[in-house]
Amino acid sequence: MKLPAHGANPQQLYQSVGLSIPDEWIDFSVNTNPFPPPLAVWPTQTEFYQWAMEYPDPSASELKRYLARMEQLDVQQILLGNGASQCIDLLAQLFSGKRIGIAEPTFSEYRRACLARGCEIVSIMADEASQWMYKQEDWLKLIEQTDVIFLCQPNNPTGIVMEPQQLRWLLEKAEQKRTVVVIDEAFIPFCEPSFTAIKWLDFFPRLIVLRSLTKMYHLAGVRVGYIAAHHEIIEQLEALQPPWSISQVAQQLALRLLPMNEFVVHTKRMIAKERERMTAALRQLGYYVSPSAVNFYLLRAPSGSMDRLFYDLLQEGFIPRHTKNFMGLEGRYLRFAVRSKRENDQLLSFFTRWQP
Repeated sequence: MKLPAHGANPQQLYQSVGLSIPDEWIDFSVNTNPFPPPLAVWPTQTEFYQWAMEYPDPSASELKRYLARMEQLDVQQILLGNGASQCIDLLAQLFSGKRIGIAEPTFSEYRRACLARGCEIVSIMADEASQWMYKQEDWLKLIEQTDVIFLCQPNNPTGIVMEPQQLRWLLEKAEQKRTVVVIDEAFIPFCEPSFTAIKWLDFFPRLIVLRSLTKMYHLAGVRVGYIAAHHEIIEQLEALQPPWSISQVAQQLALRLLPMNEFVVHTKRMIAKERERMTAALRQLGYYVSPSAVNFYLLRAPSGSMDRLFYDLLQEGFIPRHTKNFMGLEGRYLRFAVRSKRENDQLLSFFTRWQP
């Protein structure tokens, strides 16, 4: 049985486990914003038609200028990509053949992309007993043994966030050894309060920050991500990137949605409220829930088979994210997105009834 490598693919998931997809289902495997932007901000049919027919600006200049103002950077410090996945692939290409350190369990694309480029992987592992945090001595060993470190902050799939002082210590130690640190901040927009390492780019020339517009702004289908780094690193990445990587539709939609500050604030508030409510209720029922700070969490049943829980959820139309391809988890947990109150209540009703 080969399960999908990522969430948000219900048809393939049900097919792979040999189940018929129910007439009604809720996808808790996808970590995008459960609250859609207001219809008033979406373009007209005429605008969509025009964008679809036009070649995009190959440099995405207007969007790059907007992001530079937003992040208080020079435009030369930003590279736009066809989603965060292309950004990760470009970084793996840039670091081909290098020794890559990965803080796991984490997003599987770092390992996949780097292995495809002939890199040697060295990892450190966090677990439930350590509250999914890493020891300083493990970080120091990783810095000593590698050329580049990938760190997901907040981490996927645990939802854990390193404190700014911990992150600063790591970057200072890495800079002393001339080790590059890539920090993936795809889910930082859901944190409250949030801190971005982009503020430190001028202090750490080997720092690379990866961001995504997919999760908060519902741009999963059009794909927009970006890298913030020293201009010399950006120049090297631009030389590797195929032309027209960011479509005209993607550029224009991003420009429409990025100014929606009140929408982001509302989303953060609602996600935090629902996450805290679900976490408290599930723990009261005896389930383990990771101390997440974002819009998803890891769950472990108090007893019984996680495979059985996975199948029972699917049969009732609740689609979790399996963890069989997360190094260090190997299926012992399931990941759930924080969705609307109504959807979360339906999931909670299942867990209240489920017998291991």
